[in-house]
This record gives sequence, structure tokens and C-alpha cells, in this order.
Amino acid sequence: MRARTERNCFREPLLWLAAAIWLSAGQLVLAQAPPSPGPGKDTGTLGLPAGEKIPPERIQEIYRRILKDWSDGQTDRAPDELIELESAVVVEGDIGTRKTLLKAEQAVIHQVGAADIEVLVPIAVLHHEAYRRLLDGGWRGRATVMGHTRTMARDLAILYHEQSGSEGATLVSSRLLTSLGGMLLQSAQQLPAAELFQEAVELDGRNAAALLGLAMIYEKNAQPESAVKYLRRALEVDASNPEGKLRLALNLKRLKQLDESRRLLEELTAASDPSWVTPLAYQELARLDSDQDKADEAEKVLRRALERFPDDARLTIQLAAVLDRKGAGREATALVEKILSSPSSREASSSRYLYNAVRPEAFAEARTFLAENSRSRLAVLAQALSAQVEVSRTGVGR
Repeated sequence: MRARTERNCFREPLLWLAAAIWLSAGQLVLAQAPPSPGPGKDTGTLGLPAGEKIPPERIQEIYRRILKDWSDGQTDRAPDELIELESAVVVEGDIGTRKTLLKAEQAVIHQVGAADIEVLVPIAVLHHEAYRRLLDGGWRGRATVMGHTRTMARDLAILYHEQSGSEGATLVSSRLLTSLGGMLLQSAQQLPAAELFQEAVELDGRNAAALLGLAMIYEKNAQPESAVKYLRRALEVDASNPEGKLRLALNLKRLKQLDESRRLLEELTAASDPSWVTPLAYQELARLDSDQDKADEAEKVLRRALERFPDDARLTIQLAAVLDRKGAGREATALVEKILSSPSSREASSSRYLYNAVRPEAFAEARTFLAENSRSRLAVLAQALSAQVEVSRTGVGR
């Protein structure tokens, strides 16, 4: 009931989000689908040339072998083997080849899953890892394969949650959806990322990473009301999250809720956090003062900031601008000359860039959680695969 209610509440803003993203979606798809390298090229460790038709029985045999490699701890090899298999079977533009692959993989998963539902976790994480590697390696004409293996990971997570029903299953499934959403967001695929974050939050309403991911997407699409909604929920889970506070402050500022925005920025600048969040909070607090014609207050804020971050170029330029407006042109000029004569510093200009970027560490906790839960179930997967081999050999089940 809870999940159904949350989905209904989310549907209307998601439609607005889809409209905001739609105009750029066509260009994104074109940019991410370069020509296929063609059949017969680039065979991998399995020796499967692309474009060669593989019978379903052979697909199942190879898929079992890949699952065995994964269960044996060959975590570097198995995902590459899965990519090779799926790339060999699926022909771009031929939906029938994807259906063949899906049926073959589902048959194997049904067989091993009948022994123990926990095997779904390492299998889902295997597909998750294959998708991550495909993203890291570029599309190279494998858009359908990428969509397939991502969907497999997502569907296995949902199936595991539905079949298990335990609290642990809910957490695993929610984190897997969150990680997939994070990878999509890093690839600028905002709408499918939002859908996965939504599903993750429906499973676990205290999933702070998914809540923050949703807020980031709404913020990027000029919907501060929805961003504020999810940021408040994220801060209910983790009240000390500095990035969540900063994003809430900036979105409240856009909504003209300046008192609460100021309070949050002052809390951030008073904290001892040395991360990129703090200098940006100083910048925004000083800007808030400047916008309200409080030049003296803005100057005080920026001087305090430069005591802590003396090499921050943006803070220095901002202070020079405030001083120039106050008539202190000589000091303003000296500050600008200091920046121009100083060697460029990546750290000095990184705060605003990091705010607008999708950083992998934002979803690192979810991926660590997944890796740990997958490793703890590899022995279960190995046992289930061995049982299937025994049944195939003797024709007798347990």
C-alpha cells in the first residue's frame, strides 16, 4: 500500500520532468550510439564472434559457465564474459535476438533460483557490473545489449524483493536500483535515472542516496519545489549531510525562502567540514548578502572564508567585486592581480563544478553494500549450480 501511494504521489512531477528532458533526449541517443564494429570482429575469452547465431541450449550452457566463474570469485573475468555472450547473441535492430537471449538466461535463473532465492543477488550484481563496464567502455553499437543487461539487473532486484519479502531483501534491492540510477545519471540519462531512484525510494523510504539523486534531477530541470521535497526527506534520514543542506539552501533561495536558506548556509560555514561544500556555502551566503545590499556583511563573510580557503580563486574574485562596488578599487585590483599571477589550482575552482557534476562517490556506499551482499551469497550460487549439474548428469532431482 505504501509503495502504491508513493508511486501515485510521484507520477505527476515525473511527467513534468519527462517534458523538461524530452527536447534533449533525441540528441543524447544519437550521440551515444556510434556504428557497430560489425560481425566477426573482436572475439573475447569465450571465442564468440559477433553476428554468429548461437542456439538457445548453447546460450544456457555458456551462461551457466559464466555464473560458475562468478561464483568461483572470478570477478574480473565473469562480467567481461557476460558482455561477450550478450553482444554475440544480440543483433542491433533485431528484437528477436534479444528475446532469445532473455529466454535462455531466464531459464537458467529459474533453475538455480528454485534451489535458493538468494542466488538472485549475485546474479543481479553480475549484470550490474557488466552494465557498469559497458558504460565505462563506451557504447560501440551495443545500446540494446546495455539496455538488456541493465534491465536484467533491475528486474532481478525487484524479483528478489518480491520473492523474499525480508527487510534485508528490501535494502539490497533498493541499493541496486540506486546504483543503476546513479550510473544513468552520470551518463546524463535523467528520466530513466529518476524512474530507478523512484523505485528505490518506494522500496526504502530512508534511502538517502536515492532521495538526493531525485532532488538533483529536479534541481537540474528547474523544479525547485520538488527538489526541496526530496531534500527534506533526505535530511530526515541524515540531518548532518552537508551536500543535502547546501542543495536545500540553494533551492529555498530560488523559492525566495531566504530566511531558512540563510540559516542553512550559516550552519554550513560555521561547521568544520573541509570539503568542497564549505567554500561554496561561503560564496552563496555572501551572494545572498550582496543581493540584499548588505555589502559590509558580504565582505565579512568572504574575508572569513579566505582565512580558511586562502587559495580559492572564486572567493577572491567575489571579494574583489564586493570591494570594487564599495569603492575600494585599489585593494580589489590587488586581489585580481594576485589571482592572475598565481598558478591555476584545480581545487580552487572545483566547488561549483563538483556541485553541478554527478560524482561517483555519491553512490559508492550503495555499491559497497551490493558487493558485500553478493560475495556473501557466492557459495549459495555455486551450490545451486552444482546441484543443477548433478540433476543434468543423473536425471534425478533432490
